[in-house]
Amino acid sequence: MGAWGDITLCPYRDGDQQQTVDASIMIKILERYIAKTITIATALVTLIITSVLFLMILLGEVKNMGVGDYGMIQALFYVFLRLPNELYHFSPLLLLLGSIVGLSALSSYRELAVMRTSGFSIRQIMRSVLTTAFLLVLAISITAEWMAPHLSYKAEMQKENAKNAGEAVVTASGIWFHIGNNFIHVKQVVDRQLLQSVTRYQFDDKHHLLVAYYAKTLAYQNNKWIMNDVVKTTFYNDRTKSQALPQAPWDLKFNANLLNVGLIEPSDMSLPKLASYARYLNQNGLQASEYQYEFWQRVFQPLVSLVMIFLAIPFVLGTMSTSTTGWRLVMGVVVGFIFFILNAFLGQLCIVYQVPAVVAASLPLIVFMLFGIFLSKQLIRR
Repeated sequence: MGAWGDITLCPYRDGDQQQTVDASIMIKILERYIAKTITIATALVTLIITSVLFLMILLGEVKNMGVGDYGMIQALFYVFLRLPNELYHFSPLLLLLGSIVGLSALSSYRELAVMRTSGFSIRQIMRSVLTTAFLLVLAISITAEWMAPHLSYKAEMQKENAKNAGEAVVTASGIWFHIGNNFIHVKQVVDRQLLQSVTRYQFDDKHHLLVAYYAKTLAYQNNKWIMNDVVKTTFYNDRTKSQALPQAPWDLKFNANLLNVGLIEPSDMSLPKLASYARYLNQNGLQASEYQYEFWQRVFQPLVSLVMIFLAIPFVLGTMSTSTTGWRLVMGVVVGFIFFILNAFLGQLCIVYQVPAVVAASLPLIVFMLFGIFLSKQLIRR
């Protein structure tokens, strides 16, 4: 009995009758078996990590329950919608641990040793693992980029709408706020201190329109909100009067939670949205480093996942007789932790010191790829 099922690794069938199995057929059988083992192991690891993430995100939402209309049902819905995006961010680690578990299972049952004595070289094992990895990474990346950001954005919008009890509503054209006798439309929330294309309609107690303001931007400066490039329109019984102003004060107070409704975090954007938004920020002289870094990090993520799986091969094959599966998993978690810490550090470096985003995002990939090549060469030379 093998790690995940039965497989015959030697060319003998029908008892005493010996048959010579074509080498290419044997290789294909072994490659399919390795692919099956790693896929099942990765699925099991993903199931475990999904359960942990589900509990962690849900516990993090406890503090928000009871705010506005946000309760347990809304929190559970939020967690389910957030999970795909969170799993995608952890996918390099999931694939690393899945590969370690799968290869360790083969090693524990001595199947890797039998494969090698049967003429299946380390290079062939590497090729089989990386071929499987490529297909897994391709499927995960396409599915995640197509689905995860949309679900994550929907989760955040529904959460903020529930917490604000209808004071803010997201539409296709922007966000509507209701504050006192005022209705405010914001086309774009750039960040928590800058709103783009803001229109304010001020009514009296009898719902008659008194004044309308249109501001190109609404910025928080010196502890107060200021409208810039303003057109003020005053409505009288028999006429209207328009006035252009370079600036105008904003006398309404924003609830900080209201601004969260229209704010999309970089991690919740799709690749096309990240690219267009970073370009928009650059064209308007705004800070775009965070969005550029997230864009290039996501571009390189499939390659990072492949490199992580590449690292799993020497971890297992190089320690077949000296390490347990548990120890290999610990080492895998440590490597994954170092990678995420390095990523976070370089992300801040990119934002604070204006390091080119493509350089900061590719550096961890290059470092870990060189480390994997070094370990693999050491393994092949044995």
